[in-house]
Amino acid sequence: MNHYGISAIHWNANLGEIDEVLLHRLARHETEGTFVLKRGEPVWCSDVVRLIRGGDTVWVMLAAGRDSYKNTEHVGINVRRGQQAYLYSCTKDGTPTTTLTDLPRYQKPDDPPPLPTGAGSSADGARRSR
Repeated sequence: MNHYGISAIHWNANLGEIDEVLLHRLARHETEGTFVLKRGEPVWCSDVVRLIRGGDTVWVMLAAGRDSYKNTEHVGINVRRGQQAYLYSCTKDGTPTTTLTDLPRYQKPDDPPPLPTGAGSSADGARRSR
């Protein structure tokens, strides 16, 4: 069983959900016998679902200083009726939390530019002008 940590998420505005995460693998350092956190790589959420279903453990990792993280909560899987599985963070007893969605978000080159602070959708503007 391997252990992994998620340190950042990519929010897909078109889907309204997390579609990709920055995943780090915990590995044993061969010469020292200690564990090291491998560099994070972007992976699809469906790949993380496969890791969890295969028996691996995935944690939400919060920054605890420069190049330092602490694992906080587990990452679980849920499935909406008729849809694909999605990831969520939860406490040890399975209670859902917002820790995963509160992680830093990263942008991809093909993402639409973020809205300025305080700006709503064009539908919001149309409502206010009535």
